[in-house]
Amino acid sequence: MLFTMFIIAIVLTVCAGIYSIIATHNLLRVIIAMELVNKAAVLLLALAGAINEQVAQAESFIITLIIVEVVVTAIGAVLCIAIHSRTGSLDIRIINKGKEGTHAE
Repeated sequence: MLFTMFIIAIVLTVCAGIYSIIATHNLLRVIIAMELVNKAAVLLLALAGAINEQVAQAESFIITLIIVEVVVTAIGAVLCIAIHSRTGSLDIRIINKGKEGTHAE
């Protein structure tokens, strides 16, 4: 029963994250949605470690994934700040409209 609940939680978290990435036009929300998908990966690693009785190895992978996740989120946040200061918006549609007129030669 616990295994089934973990699988359902993982699938729902991945679906919510992917839907949020596709449906939103705000860069900050895309970063948050990426966090949801990463949390599902952490849950999957924890479940795999528990099933294979290799909890220590799963924990080391989870810690590594969390470190990578923090770095990616920090870089994404810095990029959001830079884009907002340059364009005044975090809306992907507005950013793309501003990009169309400027082509590097």
